[in-house]
Amino acid sequence: MHIPRQRFGPYMLDEAAARLLRDGESVALQPKVFALLCALTARPGQLVAKDTLLDEVWPGQEVSEGVVKTAVNQLRAALQDNPAQPRYVETVQRRGYRFIAALQPADAASMPTTSPVQHAPVPAWVDAPANVPIGRTPAVETLRAAWARAVAAERQLVFVVGEAGVGKTTLIDHVARSAGAPRVLRGQCVEQGGQDAPYMPVLEALNGLCRGAPEVLPLLRHVAPTWLAQMPWYLDAAERAALLLEIHGVGPGRMLREFGTLLDQLAQRHPLLWILEDLQWSDQPTLLLLEHLASHRQPARWLLVASLRPDDGQGRVSAAADLHVRLRLRALAGSLSLEPFTPAQVADYMAQRYPQAALPRGAAQHLHAQTGGLPLYLATWLDAAERQHPPVQGRPPVEALVDPPSQLTQTLAHLIERQWDLIAPEDQVLLEAAAVLGVEFWSQPLAAMLERSRLSVRAQVDRLALQGFWLVPLELEQLSDGSFDARHAFRHALHRHVLYHRLGPAARAELHRRAAVALQTAAPLGLSVSAAEMVEHHERSLDLAAAVRSSVAAVRLALARFVPQEAVRLAQRALALLERCRDIDMRERDALELALQAEQGVAFAQYLGFAAPEREAALERARLLCERAEAGASHGWIDAGLGWIHQTRADYARALQMADRVEAAARRFDDSALQICACNLRGAALSFQGAYGPAVACLREGLALCAQMGERLVGAPFPIDPAVSLLINAAFPLLALGDIEAALSHVEQARVRADRLGAPMASMLAAWGAAVVGAALDDPVRVVQALPVLEVAAGPNDIGQADGPAHWYAGWALSMGGAASTDEGLQRIRDGMARHRARGVLAGASQVHLYAAEVALRAGDLAAARSEVDRGLHWAERLGEAMHLAELHLLDARCHTAQRDEVRAEEALARALHHSHEQQAAWPALAARLMRCERPGAGDADRAALADALARLRGGEGHARVRRAHALLRGAAPRLTRQGSS
Repeated sequence: MHIPRQRFGPYMLDEAAARLLRDGESVALQPKVFALLCALTARPGQLVAKDTLLDEVWPGQEVSEGVVKTAVNQLRAALQDNPAQPRYVETVQRRGYRFIAALQPADAASMPTTSPVQHAPVPAWVDAPANVPIGRTPAVETLRAAWARAVAAERQLVFVVGEAGVGKTTLIDHVARSAGAPRVLRGQCVEQGGQDAPYMPVLEALNGLCRGAPEVLPLLRHVAPTWLAQMPWYLDAAERAALLLEIHGVGPGRMLREFGTLLDQLAQRHPLLWILEDLQWSDQPTLLLLEHLASHRQPARWLLVASLRPDDGQGRVSAAADLHVRLRLRALAGSLSLEPFTPAQVADYMAQRYPQAALPRGAAQHLHAQTGGLPLYLATWLDAAERQHPPVQGRPPVEALVDPPSQLTQTLAHLIERQWDLIAPEDQVLLEAAAVLGVEFWSQPLAAMLERSRLSVRAQVDRLALQGFWLVPLELEQLSDGSFDARHAFRHALHRHVLYHRLGPAARAELHRRAAVALQTAAPLGLSVSAAEMVEHHERSLDLAAAVRSSVAAVRLALARFVPQEAVRLAQRALALLERCRDIDMRERDALELALQAEQGVAFAQYLGFAAPEREAALERARLLCERAEAGASHGWIDAGLGWIHQTRADYARALQMADRVEAAARRFDDSALQICACNLRGAALSFQGAYGPAVACLREGLALCAQMGERLVGAPFPIDPAVSLLINAAFPLLALGDIEAALSHVEQARVRADRLGAPMASMLAAWGAAVVGAALDDPVRVVQALPVLEVAAGPNDIGQADGPAHWYAGWALSMGGAASTDEGLQRIRDGMARHRARGVLAGASQVHLYAAEVALRAGDLAAARSEVDRGLHWAERLGEAMHLAELHLLDARCHTAQRDEVRAEEALARALHHSHEQQAAWPALAARLMRCERPGAGDADRAALADALARLRGGEGHARVRRAHALLRGAAPRLTRQGSS
């Protein structure tokens, strides 16, 4: 993704590298302000509306127009631009802004050589190597050895396990400092909301990398577009739209594979260190990603270090602990178990902390007994002791060591409680509210919770952070109103845990209610607020209706991150909450359930398949809810979804009923997109029933509507591009009717459109259609050409619908082309059939048995061919699937002929001719007439019928069946001429 550099005035904008230079010197810009500049320069001289800027710079965020004005003011300040006499950014009153400076391309030669090359940011904790943490030399050596193996291209995953306060973070930080890793990713799992935010710590690490190393973005776009889609702030509107189209319909497995490829490629040039902390609070998708990465042992230069507690803080074994055990048993991960200090190590720690004085005899043993040897307990103890007995000239507080206060007990929780007793009541109130917000929090919503000014709360938070016991600073953000806010975190997750759980149930619920209100107020100021946070605050404040409302957004986020199982879990949890709601009216209850059931339907389709019973149950419930509510055009899409389920299961009668319902909704609401869907569904069902003429008429009507709608199709909720789908669905009935030219044209148009769109689902369907037509034309080469797209769809893109066809068309094409044995070809076809049926797909069952019968018959395996024909006829009768009846009876006739059973062969041939005539199917009729003419006793009437069938074709002159017909008729021409003259 090449983005050219541009000059204006003394400035050079390098969007790809995310930097703005003035005379070779870097100009500091907030990320959103830089994104605003890029959005404006993308349309030089054009008015850019405020709404457009909101959509592009603050996508998916609930912010007001005031945030745009604030960002423009910051941009003008950075550019030294006077709004009264602007040189760069002009205001168009009440409408938007215009970039008015002349832009010129900046070639490589004009790049200032004094500008430093930007690399990934070096975290604050990465500095010169420090002394090895006390008692941790073996652990440090183990991690350094793992890093050395990673540098040598042996991927490494190491769990650092230990209870809270044992020093896991200290150890990891030391190794990160001393390893000298040129690129470090770091993510933090958090206790509150972590289960509801898929891939949260992974995206945190990835976003941190992209902010400091913008050269990573082209790599992301190339090898991991599903991950780039989760960070839309790095893309403009056009790029976002193209990216979403490209990844539409892919399965969750692709996201896992893309991240593995991304890690491997990031580490090709420089080895990579990736740190994930507090994995016991990880979301399930992140754990699945780690298992995927660990299970692939190809060479790669990265080390992943994950810290983990033995339990989740509530005494329960976490899913992360289960993963740790599984990977260790399979020798896919290393493990370090950190133990508390021994008395001798406590003495070493004290000597390092107080190097100017010797400790009293027995002090180390006494402190070890009091603190259990946990480093965090020990440090907390000494901090408290020093506050009560300040050290003099670096000497330890001897009084506290010899006779510590009785309130200081042996557990850190009690130690934290002791510190709690020592702070002022106003600090207690603030920290309790902060604990409800989470391990990390912003000052703005905290101030709103406390109903105090931002300035006073910010000053209080800064003071507590300076004291160093409770809080640590994280980052600074400028809000849309021009003010600043700081993000802080509790010094240790255990601090927040203790404070949160010491609150009584009523006080906790009240604070969660305030937090929900405060976060809703903070969102328009530009602070990001996740749906998962809102769900948790609403649920814990017993505002169940609000929790369900926020859950809809959380479910949609899970779907956008390709974790449909998580979306289902969230939806079902929300539906359970909805059952307990007593304070909302029936109309809103139904609307919320409808939204959740519809999203569940999408999720079930993604990981169980379009025909999954769970998907049908969700959509049927949604349809019932639609009938109780005021009708809307959107309800037609529920019927459409159910219609395609019936079509996929080969319940063609019910599919046609749903098509009627969709068409009724389309007419009622004058909705062309719904009408297109009705045409497509009806045409597909009719085609499988063998009603080729009516099918083509419906599908052509849909294509005409697509042409009328043009680009408006993009916004409609089609699972696959409708034009590609209509073209492919029309190709086979056109071929059956004898319009070979039109059928091949439809297939090519579908391929070209799918390639232009870059949509995997559309490409898969176009390739599937090409294979269907190729097989019908007895053209293995055409089928083989379609196979790579089907195999990519079934493999890297994880599109389950492509799995079966990829197998059976490979088996048919390779066998018919002589590249595979009959047994291998039949096995592939049957394997594909089994995979398809396992997903609940029955449509086209008779067709696949037809392919197997053709392979067996070509190899002379008459028993297998007869068996496959019988199965194909059985499914055709059971499903009412007439689209391949003529071909199946024709194969039946060929089998009987090979067995020298002329009577049954003639009966089967008559049935093939009957169905061809009934369906007006010229292409299978040509094959049947050829067989009749080639049988003993064929007469002039048979040859005349063959000539008639041949005359009904359009195109296909190069195909073997057509050439055989012409040759046969040319041989019979003199006799036909003499009879005609008599």
